[in-house]
Amino acid sequence: MRRCRFGQFRTGALSGCSLSAVCMAALLALAGGCDAVDNIANLPIETSFAFTNFSKTTYAALRIRAHDETDSEPYYRTELLAPGATKRQRFVDALGEGCPDTLDLQVFIYERVNSDVPIGLDDGEVVGATPTVAGEILDVPACGVQPLETYTIVSWDTESGQSRVKLAQDTPVDAAIRAINLFENADATWDVDGVDPKFANDAPPEHAAFEPIAGQVLLADGTGVEGVGVMLRTRFRVRLNDNDPSNDPDADFGDPITFTFTDADGAFSFERPPGGYRLEFFSDDVAFRPAIIDVEPPINSVLVVAEPI
Repeated sequence: MRRCRFGQFRTGALSGCSLSAVCMAALLALAGGCDAVDNIANLPIETSFAFTNFSKTTYAALRIRAHDETDSEPYYRTELLAPGATKRQRFVDALGEGCPDTLDLQVFIYERVNSDVPIGLDDGEVVGATPTVAGEILDVPACGVQPLETYTIVSWDTESGQSRVKLAQDTPVDAAIRAINLFENADATWDVDGVDPKFANDAPPEHAAFEPIAGQVLLADGTGVEGVGVMLRTRFRVRLNDNDPSNDPDADFGDPITFTFTDADGAFSFERPPGGYRLEFFSDDVAFRPAIIDVEPPINSVLVVAEPI
């Protein structure tokens, strides 16, 4: 393969030429002196990370950087993620490099103040001033093992005052973490217990920005259906790939966090941070196709067809 610069070509040289094989051959012929690339696999690879909070009730934040032996480089800090929310970010934008060999990670968990109120109905979703779980791990394998399109970091609850974090699940990086016995448990998860004293007074970051989840419920003729109930659920995890069916589910969608009713045009909307959510529709007067839809905001085009019962 050759990497070529076409900016110096005279456009008249290919006048009237369409994107055919002949034209491409002519274009390459004009590209004398292109820089050679031995193998496309040697081209630089930029990867991303995705941090997901699969707790049912607590809020999570992540700090991440390329491993730094001098401990002088700052961490990139995510916003505070509500249950079910995900933060996706390119490494090059967050850390200034496309694919770090190893990573330093810090995770923080905060409890809601109004825990007796459904999350989506809790105005402001206020959390405590200090973390209930906070920990750090350094020099975690990453792209030095193999570049991943997305390096996943998933946090969920175990018991009160504990969090479990799974890194790069089911990838060669996961295999490398197991091979070096970085975490001494069968699931190779980072189990964070309590609060590291150096993080005891760390205040929560700002909440992640909300995005729309919106759509319409319509009859077959396009008429909007008013008064249809719409519930919103978030994803959760309680165990990692547990093969014991007697204590299912290990991961699913939890109790509704909020609800609304369609207006006169059949329209509905919610505002939640990016992540995985489930919409469920209910009514005594109509049935739905489909009655359940899994979505990720931002999305404004959810369409459900209603049929009179």
